[in-house]
Amino acid sequence: MSGPVVAVDVDGRLEIRAPHYTATINRARLLADVTGSDGGSWGRLRLLASADTLDGPDETVRVESVTHECRDGLVRLTVTCVSTRWSRREQVVEFRPDAIGCHATVHGQGRLGTVRLLGGARLPQGLLPSGAAHRTVFSPNPDHPWRTARPAVEPAVISVNGEGGEPGVGRWLFTPAPTCFGLSRERADDDRHLPSGPWLMLGLAAARRSFVEFGYDPTPGGFSVRCEYQGHTRVDGTFTTPTVLLLFGAADPYDGLRRYRAELTARGLAPAVADRPVADHWRQPIFCGWGAQCALAVEDGSRAPELSRQDRYEGFLDTLERRGLVPGTITVDDKWQERYATCHPDPGKWPDLPGFIARRHAAGQRVLLWWKAWDPEGVPAEACVRDPEGTPVAIDPESPLGRAVIEDAVARMLSPDGLDADGLKIDFIGRTPSGTGLLHAGPSWGFDLLHELLAVVYRAAKRVKPASLIVTHTPDPGFLDVTDMIRLNDVLHLDHPDGRTLPEATGDAVVEQMTYRARVVRAACPELLVDTDGWCLPDRAALAAYAVAAPELGVPALYYVDRMEFDPGGLDEPTWSAVAAGWAAHRARYGLSTPDRPVRTGSEPS
Repeated sequence: MSGPVVAVDVDGRLEIRAPHYTATINRARLLADVTGSDGGSWGRLRLLASADTLDGPDETVRVESVTHECRDGLVRLTVTCVSTRWSRREQVVEFRPDAIGCHATVHGQGRLGTVRLLGGARLPQGLLPSGAAHRTVFSPNPDHPWRTARPAVEPAVISVNGEGGEPGVGRWLFTPAPTCFGLSRERADDDRHLPSGPWLMLGLAAARRSFVEFGYDPTPGGFSVRCEYQGHTRVDGTFTTPTVLLLFGAADPYDGLRRYRAELTARGLAPAVADRPVADHWRQPIFCGWGAQCALAVEDGSRAPELSRQDRYEGFLDTLERRGLVPGTITVDDKWQERYATCHPDPGKWPDLPGFIARRHAAGQRVLLWWKAWDPEGVPAEACVRDPEGTPVAIDPESPLGRAVIEDAVARMLSPDGLDADGLKIDFIGRTPSGTGLLHAGPSWGFDLLHELLAVVYRAAKRVKPASLIVTHTPDPGFLDVTDMIRLNDVLHLDHPDGRTLPEATGDAVVEQMTYRARVVRAACPELLVDTDGWCLPDRAALAAYAVAAPELGVPALYYVDRMEFDPGGLDEPTWSAVAAGWAAHRARYGLSTPDRPVRTGSEPS
C-alpha cells in the first residue's frame, strides 16, 4: 500500500490515517492509539518526552498547545510544554505512510543526563510511559546466551559499553549493535525462536550520538526508550533529541533491520548499500591464536596473555600444517606487545616479529595484529580520558597527544619499515569510557567518541597500507566508514550463569546463536565481510558443527590447534576433517588458493 497520510476529525478526536496504520490522538492525555493495517493494536504511544540534566529532572508542568499540520504527504503533530528544567520543550511527532518518528527540542541551558522518548515525567503523575501491545522483543545485541527473543517486560540495552568479566553487563559482543529493536504482538514459544510477523521496528536516528546507551525500558503494560548522555553534552540555547522511529510492516526482525538501514540512508545518516572493494586475501580462512593460548593456559596454570609468544605461534602453525590446514590469515593475539597503547613487540615473547611476518608473507599468508582499544598502558595522563583524581582510564582520540600515540602505533604495526602486518583485529571496544565524572579533551562522548577512536585508527591504517584489513565488532550502520569486517565475537558467555553450557534439548545452539549474529550483520551492514570467530566453544562436537556452518555465514575462523579449554579429550580426526572441509568449501566458493605460494589478489583496494 502507498499514498499520503491524512488527518480527519472523528467525534472530536484527531484521527491520522496512513497506508500501514491508523493513529487516534487523545490530546488531553497525550496518547496516540495505533492500529496496524491488519486491525491489530500496536499500543498507545505517549506523545511526551523528558530531558533530564545533572542539575535535576525534566518534568512537564503544563501542556501549552497541541497542534498539527498536513504537508508533503505527512502529518506533523507538535506538543508544546512548560517544563521544570527548560524554558520550553516541544515534542514533534511525524506520521509518514509507513513510519512514525518522534523527537523533542528543549530550550535553555544544562548538561544532559537521561533523555526519554515515548514517555516522560508529568506533574503530578510522575513517569508516564507508552502503553504496550507487544509481547516479544527482539534485540540485535547478543547479550544473553543462546536466545534471540525476550518477553516484552524485560529491558534491553544497545550500548558502546560492556564487559565480559562483569556480571550483568555482558553486552560487549556487539558494541554497538544496530540501534533498533523489534516488537511482536505474539508470544515466543521459547527464547531461541522468534514468533511470526508482522513486526514493528523501534529504532533510533541521530546525526550526533553523544550517549553511551540506547535502552528499551518496560513497565508492566508499558514501555519507553532512553538515551544516557552522562552530562557530557552541554545545552546552551536549543537541543534536539534523536528521533525514535517506528517502522511498520516488517516480516521478521532481519527484514526490519534492512528497512531501518534504508531509513537511515534516506535521512542521510548512512550510505546506500553498495559493493565495496574487497581484497581476495580478506576472505582467506583465519587462524587466531587466542583459543590455543587459552587451552595451554588451562593445562599449565598460566595466564593466556603470557602465551602470546613467537615460539608458540610457530608451533601452532606447524601443527596445523601437518594436519593439512594452512590458514590464509594469522591473527597474533593478546599480548604480543610490551605495552598495549604503544605497540612495540615484547622482546621476551616476540624476539623477531617482523621476521615472523615476513616469513608468512613469503608463504603467501597475511598477518593481523590484535589491538586493544582504549587501553592507556604506556602513555602519559594528558593523552587520556581521566577520572576526577587524574588517573588515566582510556586513551583519548580527541586529545592531540592521544591521537598522535594511536597514529604512531598503527604506523609501527603496519608500515613496511615497522612490523609490516596486514591489518588489525580491534578488541575490547566495549571499554568505551562511561561515567559523569570523567574528564576528556573534546566534545564527543559515547557512540561518537568510539567512532572517533576507530576513525583515527582506520584512517591511519589506510594511509600506511591501503589494503590493510580492519576488523571490529561494531555492526551499527554509523560505523560503516571505520571497519572492513565484523567479528561475531565470543561464542560462550563465560561470565553468565548459563553461558558455559549448551541449552538442553537443542539441535545445535552454537550454530543457531552465531547464525543470528551473522543475520544481524548482513541485514544492517550487508557490504561488510563477517569474521565468524570460534572462541570459545564447549567441545569438539560444537567445533565441528560450527566449522561446517561457518562458511555459510562468513569467513571461517579457527582458534584451536590440538586441545580445547573445556574438552579434555583433545581434537580428533573427525574434528580436523570438518574444519578442512569447511575451509575447502569456502575457498572453492571464492576461488581462493591454499597459500603454498604468495597470493596474487588482483583486486586489492587502492
